[in-house]
This record gives sequence, structure tokens and C-alpha cells, in this order.
Amino acid sequence: MAALSAVPLPEPAGTTPAASVSGTWPHALSHDAHLRVSDVLAQVSQEFPALTSSKLRFLDSNGLVTPVRTPSGYRQYSPADVERLRFVLRQQRDHYRPLSVIADYLAQLDAGLLHEPVSLHEVTHREPLLATSELASNASASLELVDELTAAAIIAQTSPGRYERSAVEIVVAAQAYVDAGGDLRALKNLVRAAQREAHEARELSRPARTKGNDAEADAQVRQRSDAAIAMFSAWVHAEVDR
Repeated sequence: MAALSAVPLPEPAGTTPAASVSGTWPHALSHDAHLRVSDVLAQVSQEFPALTSSKLRFLDSNGLVTPVRTPSGYRQYSPADVERLRFVLRQQRDHYRPLSVIADYLAQLDAGLLHEPVSLHEVTHREPLLATSELASNASASLELVDELTAAAIIAQTSPGRYERSAVEIVVAAQAYVDAGGDLRALKNLVRAAQREAHEARELSRPARTKGNDAEADAQVRQRSDAAIAMFSAWVHAEVDR
């Protein structure tokens, strides 16, 4: 992201000067990050139908709308992040402003030097989280396994006793691994290897992502991750077939 200018910029339409404040704009909305990427897309897609997860990653990498990361590496957004996202997208769509100029506006909004009305539409809607028992039931797994996976940081609670629905697939795979004779220690080693490969895939795509080539970056991530999965499968099968 370009360095913020020290020169006062023309105010965005509808903005008025405000007193200096601390924190990031919008200050009046909740900064509790509990919305997944799919939640954000669902809430914003009616106004911005072209918005994709790749665009969200691009804005994150440029520091305009920055979600928090869960221990499992998932992005989560707050209602304040969603309103900030709408502001950025409106500036691009309605005023054709480049990211560097939008970043300057956001910096002034963060400092309270400008004021922008917020719109409270739909930011609190999301699919319900799963309780521990619901996660176990949906994954056809034992409660004990869910607790063990949580303690081992293989899955993470979004809030006390609550999990994202995306955890179901992981628990299904973990249960199948345990049923096949695997143990938790070996499973943690597999997860670490998968995390390293995911990290390497993201790093490989960083140059393209920095240039704004999200489609190319996504293709690189997919190619690298698919190749890693294929290599792991081929190696395991070759070893057991010796």
C-alpha cells in the first residue's frame, strides 16, 4: 500500500470534519470479529455482486480492510470491517479512486479528521455456530475426539464451546484417520506438514497477489497445493506397496 500523504485531501462526498479519536474507523460499530468470508460475501453481494474472496484477500494484503486470523488461519471480519469494506468498494465504484487515495481517506477517518455516516444493514446476520455436540454429530465423530482436536489446536473454537461449520470436514477426516489406526500425535504431524505446504503455497503466490493479479495468485495456490497432495499420496502408496 502506498505511504499515506501528509497533505490534506478533498473530503469524500458526504463527509464532514470530526474530532480526533483513537482506533480504526468506523469507531461506533463493533470490532468483534466473528464473520467468515462467506458471511461477508453474503452480506455485501447484493450491493457489490462482483465481490469475491480474492478481492477480499487483495484488500487485506494492501492494508485497507484487515480481518483477524483464527488459530487455524481463517480470516474473520467484524461489523466494523464490513462497513469499512463497503466504503472502499463505493470509493472504487462510484468515484474511481485508486487504492492510495482511499487509504488516505481511511487514515483520516481513523484519526477522526473526517466523518462518514455508517449504514447498519445486515452486518449481524450469519449462520449459527456449532456447539461441541453438534460438531461431533455432524461429523459422525465422538465428543472425545472433538475435545482432543481442540486441545491439540487442530481445530479452534470461535467462541467458548462454539465452532465454525468449516470444522466439520476436518473432524470427519480426523475421525477416519483415527478409525484407520492413526493416533493424535501422528495426526498433529500431518497437520503441521499441511500447514507448511499451505504457507509455501501462499508465499509462492505473493508476488502475483501484490501486483493485483488475484486470479493468477489463486491458480498458483491451487496448483501448488494440489501438487503437494498428489506427492504425499504417491509417496505413501509407493511405500506401502513395497
